[in-house]
Amino acid sequence: MVAGDNEGVKKTLKGIIKCQKLLGIDSKTYESELRSLTKIQTKPKTVAKETKVIDSSILSIRSIKKQDETIIIKFKTPITKSKMLFFEINQKGIYKDIYDLKANLNFKAPKLSLKNIKGVKIAQNRVGKVRLVLEDNHKIYSNAYIREGTLFIKVQKNPDKIVKKTPTPIPYIPKQNKTKPSNSNAKIYASSKIIVIDPGHGGKDGGAVGYKKYKEKVAVLKISKVLKKILEKKGYKVYLTREKDIFIKLSNRTKFANRKNADLFISIHANASPKKQKLTLKGIETFFLSPAKTEKAKRIAAKENKTAVISMSNMSKNTLLSFLNKTKIIQSNKLAIDIQKGMLTEVRKKNNDVRDGGVREAPFWVLVGAQMPAVLVELGYITNPKEADRLFNPFYQKSLAEGIANGVGNYFINNQ
Repeated sequence: MVAGDNEGVKKTLKGIIKCQKLLGIDSKTYESELRSLTKIQTKPKTVAKETKVIDSSILSIRSIKKQDETIIIKFKTPITKSKMLFFEINQKGIYKDIYDLKANLNFKAPKLSLKNIKGVKIAQNRVGKVRLVLEDNHKIYSNAYIREGTLFIKVQKNPDKIVKKTPTPIPYIPKQNKTKPSNSNAKIYASSKIIVIDPGHGGKDGGAVGYKKYKEKVAVLKISKVLKKILEKKGYKVYLTREKDIFIKLSNRTKFANRKNADLFISIHANASPKKQKLTLKGIETFFLSPAKTEKAKRIAAKENKTAVISMSNMSKNTLLSFLNKTKIIQSNKLAIDIQKGMLTEVRKKNNDVRDGGVREAPFWVLVGAQMPAVLVELGYITNPKEADRLFNPFYQKSLAEGIANGVGNYFINNQ
């Protein structure tokens, strides 16, 4: 859900919907959110008397518990998004995130507390409606998602205070004096997370062709399959946009992720350099969607965007990108940092010369329309002899995949 005051959020949502329709991208999620915001601004009519009526559409809550700063609500029959309404209010400096559930609570709600906020209240608001209220003296950043009919609600720290926007590549500074969470804690969320991996190119779109005529589309598919297996072993639900050598339109890749209700979208690629620089350009880079800030970012984006049909001026493209990425830019930035650091840490265990290309912003159209944090990873330069051979080495492929998986795990741990 988009954070912010209702009028500002509505204006942003309208812009996103307009842009997505222009691109032929499904905007149902944002349209639904806009309708919800409009609905909550109209005060409901007062009902003098309520009568208990047997309504098959009203759910019955089975259990409510807290697990690692996440509220988990289970129902006797699966909950769907239509059974839940979210809104936020600010009453003289008291901020509240409110979740109304079309359900009945036939037992006393447990007393719960979360580290990042002042209070949690759960009660039967009226017949057929259970209300969950998160309260604090500062703005609350909560997120709700449904997995297999169970509702998960978690609160994270203010994302604006975690990542500062910067036009230059973000350096990787290890956090000091912080105890690393145990693997068991990391696995708690894995079963409720869906990740879509996008092996770049495919079919008639071979991507870059480099040293020894290595093809980008082949390398990235192999590495994506390895990554899928590693993530699945950790408990995640994982999908590939393609599992064989087929062509998929760029816009259909994020549509696939949206249909799967994915928590993360990771597009896997290999970089390429001009012939004169094939021996000098090397390194691993991770990108998130935004108008390009450097000429190098523009060049890399142009290579990956070859199959996209975009008839707009540069100014229109940048405006569109700013709209589409506004709600996810911070989380995508953070995901890119964790994945980049994870890859470098893993591959440098046996290859100290791997260059850190940094985290960068670029207008990759494969990321446009993603309704979740989304990044594009350039695993190395297929035109560089040493890196090209590594990209087709099974041991190096596994190291890259392990690094990405570790980055994903750290992202979820740091953003509970």
